[in-house]
Amino acid sequence: MQTLWRFDPTSLKLFIAACDEGSIARAAERESMVPSAVSKRIGELEEAVGAPLLYRHQKGIEPTPAGICLLGHARHVLEELARMSADLSQFASGDRGHIRISANRSSIIQFLPEDLSRFQRTHPNIAIELQERTSEQVGEDVLGNQCDLGIGADLGALADRGLRVQEYRSDQLVLIVPAGHPLAGLEQVRFADTLGFGHIALHRDSPLYRMLDKAARAARKSIRYGIHLQSFDAVCRMVQADLGIAVIPRRAVSLQPEGAGLVCVPLEDEWAVRRFQIVSRAEGYLSAVCRGFLEFLARD
Repeated sequence: MQTLWRFDPTSLKLFIAACDEGSIARAAERESMVPSAVSKRIGELEEAVGAPLLYRHQKGIEPTPAGICLLGHARHVLEELARMSADLSQFASGDRGHIRISANRSSIIQFLPEDLSRFQRTHPNIAIELQERTSEQVGEDVLGNQCDLGIGADLGALADRGLRVQEYRSDQLVLIVPAGHPLAGLEQVRFADTLGFGHIALHRDSPLYRMLDKAARAARKSIRYGIHLQSFDAVCRMVQADLGIAVIPRRAVSLQPEGAGLVCVPLEDEWAVRRFQIVSRAEGYLSAVCRGFLEFLARD
């Protein structure tokens, strides 16, 4: 084991060349080296093995029994190194690797399933790890190296903390009401005008809950919540059962079965159009697979 690290790839390659060519001089010519350098390398291999590797004749050279043994191992080692280099080059080129993504619930429900599916159809050797987080948390995840990319709403301010911010998508918040509700026939509605009715809400820690609470306070009103839920599907079911009305992203409604008895009324308020961004570390800290994924989304 003490001599293991003396079997370097260059020396093994030169030894193979000498055996193939039957001559130190021809091996040196093949490898673009001077014969003395090739002889020195082979001498170092013989020292490491502790036995002669070549029979040296007037007409050339041939391997000894120890040399024949080394020759077989040397060919195998160099083949494995070539295979290793080819495999690792896929990581450098972005054809193979791993991406960790933190994303908020709205982007996971509305956009990411289709985007990730299309990306993985063309990049099957790239593994994607996705976890649901709030928009505030995804920025901290990227800054703390808990993920490679973060996706959420209104993340532009993270550029001031040294993160790269890329536009991703936008969505429209709508009011959903059961068919036959007094607001169902409107083409659009101001959020403040919905506050006379009971609302169904997502959990209190969700960014959407805080956004609606802020809008209600700006209108000097309060929201009458009777039910707090964890998912948009559950919110839609409660509205369908005529237990209240709710504000959710339009695309979350489109995921419900046809004929679900829900009516969407667009909100007039400017804040009802939300912009989603992707945040990442600076270019120099991004892996090739992350750069490729960001370029894929930018093209889309």
